[in-house]
Amino acid sequence: MNIKDIAKKCNLSVATISRVINNDPKVADSTRKKVLSVIDKYKFVPNITGRSLRTQKSNKILVLLPTMSNQFYSEIIQGIEETAEEKGYAILVAVTNLQEHQEIKYLHMLRMKHVDGCISLFNTIDAESISSLAKTYPFVQCCEPTMGADVSSVEINNRQAVYDVVNQFIQKGHKTIGMISGDYYKTSELGRETGYKEALRDNGLVFEKSLLVKNFYRYEDGAIGAKKIMAHNPKPTAIVCASDSLALGATSYLKSEGYTVGKDICVMGFDNTAITTYTSPTISSIGQPRYDLGKESFKLLYEKLENINSTNKKIILPYEIIHRESTGCSK
Repeated sequence: MNIKDIAKKCNLSVATISRVINNDPKVADSTRKKVLSVIDKYKFVPNITGRSLRTQKSNKILVLLPTMSNQFYSEIIQGIEETAEEKGYAILVAVTNLQEHQEIKYLHMLRMKHVDGCISLFNTIDAESISSLAKTYPFVQCCEPTMGADVSSVEINNRQAVYDVVNQFIQKGHKTIGMISGDYYKTSELGRETGYKEALRDNGLVFEKSLLVKNFYRYEDGAIGAKKIMAHNPKPTAIVCASDSLALGATSYLKSEGYTVGKDICVMGFDNTAITTYTSPTISSIGQPRYDLGKESFKLLYEKLENINSTNKKIILPYEIIHRESTGCSK
C-alpha cells in the first residue's frame, strides 16, 4: 500500500495525506484523526527514506504528560529516564495539557517511527483507540490506565489505599468523614472514590453525597471543597483528599476558620509530594512509589520494544500511608 492508496481509502487528496504525515499544524483535527486511523488499520509506513525507515531504530522513547505543573511526575520521569538509559534509550517529554489534538499530534511521532515507543501518564483518547495503538506500536500506560483498554500498565491500588485510610479513621472513632476528589484523572479518581464509599459501607456508615466534593486540583479547589464539606451537619471530623494540593488548600481554609488541623479535624492528602513536609501542620499523605512507577513502566515498554506481541501486563505497586501532624486527632 502506498500514499495514493491511503488517499483513496480516506477520500482525500494525496497532498492532504502528505500534510498529515508531515505533521502540518494547519490540518484539521478531524482530518488528522481520520487519516491516522486508516494508517493504523493498514499499518502503513511512509516511504520517506525507503526501507531504512521501517527497520532503523531511533533509540528514543516518548513520555506523554498531561501537565508540567504537577510535581508528582518528576520522580516518575527520573525512574523512566535512568532505566531507559541503561538500555541505550533517551527520552523525549511532551505535554498534552489534556488536549486530544495535542495527544494525537505527539502520538503521530510514534506512528511515523520518529520514536521507538511511548509511555503515557494520561490519555484523553478512547479505550478502543488505545487498544488499537498498543497492538501495533510499543505503548504503555503509567498511573492512569484507560478503563477497558487492552494495554500494559503500572499503577497502585487506588481503591484499597483510600479504603485503608478511611477504615483507619473509623477505627479511631470518626463517624463523619468527607472526601475532596478531583475531576481530571478519571481512573484513579474512580478507584479512590470507590474505596471511600466501600469503607463507609463496610463499617456500617451511610455514604452522603454532600460529603464527597469533586473539583479540580488547584489549592483553591481544596479550600472550596473544605468549605462545602464543613457546611454538612454534623460537621466532619476527618477529610480525605485526592491530592496533596487539595489537602493543602483544605488545611488553609480550615485554619482560617479557626480549626486546629490535627486536633479538631484530620486531613489526609495523596501522593506524598514535597509540600507535605514544608507546611504547618505537616500533611499526612498516601505515598506512591513514583520512581518505581517510572522504572516499571519502562520495563514494560522494553518488553514491547523487544516483542510487540508479548502478553500485556497489569502491574500493581505497593503504596504507603504516612501519618504526620494533620492526622493526629482521634475521636
